[in-house]
Amino acid sequence: MSKSLGEAINNIMEENSTSRVLILTDRLHIIGTIHDYSNDCVDCHDCLISLKDVKIARIEDLCNCKMEDCECNLEAFMEYKWFNITANSIVGFSILG
Repeated sequence: MSKSLGEAINNIMEENSTSRVLILTDRLHIIGTIHDYSNDCVDCHDCLISLKDVKIARIEDLCNCKMEDCECNLEAFMEYKWFNITANSIVGFSILG
């Protein structure tokens, strides 16, 4: 039986002593804390990843200039207390320190 992506990310976060993650889809830039799958997730579905304290921005709204000294538009982020994403829509992720 294979681990869910949420469990795998959770394990990497534990190894690096952090609780924050950056998730990229083909259109979204998502920063949040992954729900702790090891303790509280009896009814969790393997294809869904639950995050809390989330900030989300569309990638095209975040950095849309063409100049070399471009700064990202941090006001583009929307905040959510909880957010669920399907594991198959994730293009990449990174653990934030």
